[in-house]
Amino acid sequence: MQIAVVADVHLHDLYGGYGMVEEGSGELALRTLADTMASTRVFNESHAAFRAVLDDIVRRGIRDVVLLGDYSDDGQVDAVAAVKRLLSDYEARHGLRFFATFGNHDCYGPVPRHLAKLLTQADGLEPLLVTSDDLAPAPAIVCPGMRGMSTAEAVEAMAPYGVARPASILHWESPHETLEGGAPRYVPTDERLHLDASYLVEPQEGLWLLMLDANVFHKTGDTWQVRADAAWDHVLAERPSLLTWIEDVADRANRLGKTLLAFSHYPALPLALSGEGSDVRAASTPDWSKRMPSPESGRRLARAGLRWHFSGHMHVAGRVELEGLVNIAVPSPVAYPGGYAIVTCDARQIDIEIAQLEEVMGFDAAFPAYAVQFGDKISPCFAKVLVCKTYAEFLRVHLQNLIEAKHIPDDWPPELLACLDVPIGRIFHEDAGLASLPVGWPDAMSLPFRQIVEDYYLLRAAGRYALGDILAERVAFYRDLARCIRAQERLGIGMSGEVAKFLELFAACTHFDGWLDE
Repeated sequence: MQIAVVADVHLHDLYGGYGMVEEGSGELALRTLADTMASTRVFNESHAAFRAVLDDIVRRGIRDVVLLGDYSDDGQVDAVAAVKRLLSDYEARHGLRFFATFGNHDCYGPVPRHLAKLLTQADGLEPLLVTSDDLAPAPAIVCPGMRGMSTAEAVEAMAPYGVARPASILHWESPHETLEGGAPRYVPTDERLHLDASYLVEPQEGLWLLMLDANVFHKTGDTWQVRADAAWDHVLAERPSLLTWIEDVADRANRLGKTLLAFSHYPALPLALSGEGSDVRAASTPDWSKRMPSPESGRRLARAGLRWHFSGHMHVAGRVELEGLVNIAVPSPVAYPGGYAIVTCDARQIDIEIAQLEEVMGFDAAFPAYAVQFGDKISPCFAKVLVCKTYAEFLRVHLQNLIEAKHIPDDWPPELLACLDVPIGRIFHEDAGLASLPVGWPDAMSLPFRQIVEDYYLLRAAGRYALGDILAERVAFYRDLARCIRAQERLGIGMSGEVAKFLELFAACTHFDGWLDE
């Protein structure tokens, strides 16, 4: 049995027009390079990347495809229509079947939301604001297709892709149908609750796919907000009936000899852990930590019987395990390292491969517009974009810009930032708390501390799939360093100071997908 798992496509409809050009004319409606480089994902390249993913799935002979949410740019009516056109095309021409769940960029709760984006034509000139709000002042372009969908609209739109009972399938159910007394998809009497689009489907004999809708919406003033941070904490607190259903499904799967795989947009475990036993805790930067569920939520899902859970949302590749629950983080096609997951399973084992996107035909369609937007004033990092020869190289440059412009300044206190240009060896030598760390790597010791910080973000994003972008001697040094730090943790030997805190996060990151032990 084999399936493909695709997360966070974030499809921007290049050819949708959005009131700037004629829809279907082949002319482009582009996001600006400035917006792309400031985001955790690329925009204009999403169309070519998604096609490359689907073509690779077809080439491998895989039929069933899970979409892990955030399949559209921001849940815009036109972007979702573009997604559906692509899915229908691959259904008709290649017999693919799609099973979707929802992310925080697909819908906005009980009511739709006005959205606005800065777009330009292919010439890269005169970016204009395109919005669904007909009260927006000129020169904004008003386009109804820019409106973000409500949850009910999203469910209706994606009904053909597993969300509603397929016409021909071995088994399909929802919590509403299974649990005694309800857990209905609609709860009209209490506006704090929303439509629950979870379902269970059996696309292949013996394979159960548990598709979990982990969106929880709260009303803040006049606006509905999705609880994307620590999402599974909110799901388990506010929709306990879903956990009851998960337990029931897991029990039946075990009794019937079904292979059960669970999917939701959000991680079911923190994606980096430190400590052991009851002392296990999330180990990541503040921005990441607030987005992770508590370890206890993972334990509750494990006690309910889940063994394999696949998540998106964070645009990274990796694996983390706690008390029998394995969370596989599936990378996005529009962020480094760029790719999707292939799952092969039988009654005895489950194998997971990350298929990376190296070559993507047409990924550089927006490059002429990018060059015009900045002319002679283009920054060195943005200039690197324009000479990228492969899609993989482009995603690497995109992440490097985020590291330098956003992650490092935002994630670390002044004490650590002051060390960035100091050689690693001098830091280890002058700090008594770090004296036991390995220094037998002269080339690595001479590097500025900035290098290990930058490599941390590569490894956090891609784990073993980043090793080809890091010199072999640095990889060997990082293995030695991480093993030493983790050994100290097991012995209860603590380190103090901001550098030490960073190194503990670095060690937890290296353990994320097991490359440390290879």
